[in-house]
Order: sequence, then structure tokens, then C-alpha cells
Amino acid sequence: MRLTTTLALLCAFAIQSLVAQKLGDLYDGSYVHDVRLYFEAKNWSDQLDSLRINGDDMLIGKVTIDGTPYDKVGIAYAKSPTYQTAGKRNPWYIKLNYIDKNQNHKGYTAFTISQALRDPSMVREVLGYEIARSYMVAPRANYTNLAINEKNQGLFVAIEAVNEEFLLKNFNHTEGVLFRSIPDPRSAIKGTCEQTYGALKYQKDTKCMMLNVDMLSKNGWDDLIELTRVLNDAPQDLPKSLNVDRTLWFLAYNNVIANLNSYSGQISGNYYLYKDKKGQFNIIPTELNFAFGSLKTTGMGSDLDLAGLIALDPLIYTQDANKPLIAQLLKNSDNKRVYFAHIRQILADWFDNGLYQKRAQELHALMIKHYEEDKTPPYPVADLKRSLTETVGNVTKIPGIVELMGARAKFLRKHPDLLALPPVVSDVTLSNRKKYSNQTVSEFRIKAKVDKFPRHVRLFYRPTGTEDNFKELAMLDDGNSHDGLVGDKIFGAVINPQGKFDSIEYYIVAENAGAASFFPNNYIAERRKATLAELNK
Repeated sequence: MRLTTTLALLCAFAIQSLVAQKLGDLYDGSYVHDVRLYFEAKNWSDQLDSLRINGDDMLIGKVTIDGTPYDKVGIAYAKSPTYQTAGKRNPWYIKLNYIDKNQNHKGYTAFTISQALRDPSMVREVLGYEIARSYMVAPRANYTNLAINEKNQGLFVAIEAVNEEFLLKNFNHTEGVLFRSIPDPRSAIKGTCEQTYGALKYQKDTKCMMLNVDMLSKNGWDDLIELTRVLNDAPQDLPKSLNVDRTLWFLAYNNVIANLNSYSGQISGNYYLYKDKKGQFNIIPTELNFAFGSLKTTGMGSDLDLAGLIALDPLIYTQDANKPLIAQLLKNSDNKRVYFAHIRQILADWFDNGLYQKRAQELHALMIKHYEEDKTPPYPVADLKRSLTETVGNVTKIPGIVELMGARAKFLRKHPDLLALPPVVSDVTLSNRKKYSNQTVSEFRIKAKVDKFPRHVRLFYRPTGTEDNFKELAMLDDGNSHDGLVGDKIFGAVINPQGKFDSIEYYIVAENAGAASFFPNNYIAERRKATLAELNK
């Protein structure tokens, strides 16, 4: 009997392993994944609470991911504002290489598991990160069932950890300094931190900063303090120490989707800052379960109701000295035009065309059966089904995503800075070698037609395959810049590589008095490329 049972278990494990081999990585969005945690101690929850409160240690356990087992894994409750002592549904941090430094699951050594607190739709994080990744570096996310000691815990969200492999993949670099803003309002020092939290306001006393920001690298406090000094006292020098354009994308994204659980809310929390090998800090979003209006606190009066969320001002905090990342950046008129160009692009890509709603419905269809199998779901199944289009909750009224964003997109489109017509960039060409000519093309001569009264047209370029900063070159309509005739709306520029490189990637920014535009529209993901070899064919 024991032999038969053992053989059955071995066969089941073998089948499970074969299935696991065919599955994609942890963030393959075509199916709901399965994560199982195993602890020997019966009081594992109390131990995890103690470790979470008293330090950074982890409890050793076992994990299976889509059927693949891993031993001696570090398991802890995640450092997240959604953690609750003795909570029945808490966020998790799983570190596969906690003991065995070489242990990983298809390249991933760690990941977080979010309980999607205050998100009856179970869509906010997966959809929010997907939208973010169109414009900035952001984690991947997908659904997973979670079990502990074979007891089902329900449907959760697995989120890519911001760690060394994440940094290597996205920045080709891991040696920079890394911080996470995770402010705790209870830790505020009266008169010092209560209004600043993680807002990056420059202060000589670093105590406030250390209470509200975690340093995840071995060092870097001096780098962060210097960033705050430049941000507050010398904003003209910011491009040397901050990826300004990606930050403007981040701020535009937060505002469009009413993500007030981030820098764009009261406590300026829940984002990462990573200083790359170019010396620039890059901002990375996290904790998106409160996005799309689930958190309503701006710090300006009472919490917003649905009407207030719909009409959230895209220029909120621009006059607030305690929000320098917004106030200082948008004080610059060029940055302000680019910020609104980013809002315009996000609306066009996801909201004007209803793509966000279609994607949210697809996510519901993917995970609804798994949610229905949970005997103690965080919200009734009926609430999950209607939460895309209706407000859920009598006390904590969480708006339906479509209910909010359909009206919000229309509101934003009527904002004066979005009503201004941006320049139109078209007919972008590069000069090829003339037919039958034996004269080799050794320069990149780029020209474009730009309409709607452009004041400035700028070409940004760098050698293909490098992590260099983009160089900026003015495109002119002066008759001397490979642009045709003076005043013919054809703008040109010439890049002479001087034998140092033979291929480039580039994009164009055009500005008029009221707005800015880009070519290509989503230049983050679709930069144009050119090679001298192609031009000489």
C-alpha cells in the first residue's frame, strides 16, 4: 500500500514537472500561475510578523512555482504599506536565492506577491504596470493562485522584484544606488517631515529622508541628498542627475490614472529611484493596487469623491514647494509642454480608443474562474464583476475603472493645455546615395516637414546599441541645414559621425507656443533607426 502510494506521488510529481517545463515564465500573461509556500513551523504567521516588524530577516521555507519545487527559500511579508499585523491576506516577498545564490526560476531570483488590497476589480496592478511599461521602466505583473501548506489562499498578483536582474535587464547596469520611497506618516517628525514625506525636498538634516526612504544599495545617501539639492536649488542642472523626460512620463502617467498612492499624492511615496551608469536617477513606479482612484487623498482638504477624481487637476501641486519634483520641473515651460504631450499620448494610446477597457475585460476573463474558486474572497464575486463599471463599497467607495477613466479622459481632453494644437511632424526622410553615384554617404542628413507654427524642432540621437545619453541637435528651416528653401516648413539637420559610429537611433521633438509633439509618437518604444550601410545601397 505504501509502495503504491509512493509510486502514485512520484508519477504525479513527474507529470507536474513535465507540465511546468512547458509553461512560460512567471509573467507569461496567457494563464494564471500557481505558487505554493511551505513552512515547518505551525506559528509561521507570528514569526513572519515578528521578522517584518523587527528587521529584514526572512523565514526559510519551500516554494513551488507552476509545479517546480525550490528548497531553502527566503520568505517574508513584503515591505509594503498594505501589510497588516496578523493580517489574513498580506503581501509577500519571495527570495529564491536567499541561501543558494544560484537558485532561480527561469532567470528570476525574487518576486513579490500582492494581495491587491482595496482593489475589488483585481485589475489595477496588472493593467497599471502594463500601461506604465509603454513609457517607462516598470515591473511586469501577472496573476497567481497562492497556497500555504496546501491551503488555498486565493488569487493574488505576482510582481517582478526591482533587484539586480531587473536593473541589469532594464539599465544594463547594477552598480548604481537604489532607493525606495515608502513613507510612513506615523514616523513624521513634527515640524520637519509631516509635510514632506518622500517628496525629495532638500533638507540638511537627513533624518527625515531616512525615515521615509529605504536605501536598498550599499551606499548612496550623498547621491540622493545631492539630487534633492539640485532639484530644489539648481533645477537648471537637473538633466545631469535626473532622467527628466522619463520623470515627466511618470508624472503624466500618475495624473492620468489618478494614482495618488505615489509621488502625485499626499505622502509622495511608493516609487524607486535608481542611479544608472550615466549618473542619472530614474524613477520606477510600484504599489499600483491603489491606482485608478482607489486612494483619494491629495492632502488638500477632504478625500476626493468620484467627481473630484474625474476632475483631478493635471497641474496639481505645481505651486507647492513641498512637491519639488512637480513644482520645479513644470515651472520650466518646455517641460510643461512635454508633460502635456505625454498626457496626450497616454490618452491616445489607451483611453480615447477604449483599449484600457478591452484589456481590463480580458484580464477579468482570464482570472474570474480562479477568483470564484476562493471560498473566502476579499470581495464578493458580484463586486468583482461589476467593479470595472461601478463604484464598489458603501464606506470606502472604490470607483469603477471605466466609470472613472471614461469621464476622466473626456475631462482632460478639455484642458486648455491639451486643446492647443501641437506641431505635426511628417515626411521624415534621410538622404540616400544618389543613383549610379560613386560618392559614399558619410553623414546622416535628416529632414522633416513640420506644420502648425513650430518654434523649435529638435533632433535627439545616439549611436545604436549604446546606453549613451541622447545628443540634441536643432533642426532648422534656414536653407542651409539640408532643409530645402527658407520658410518652406521643411526642417533639417546633419549628423557627422566622423567615423566614430555608422548607425543611429533617433526621434524628433517639435514645439509651438502652446504644445509639443514627438516623432514617432511613442518614441520610447518606437525610435527610428538608420545605418550608413542602408543609405549607401
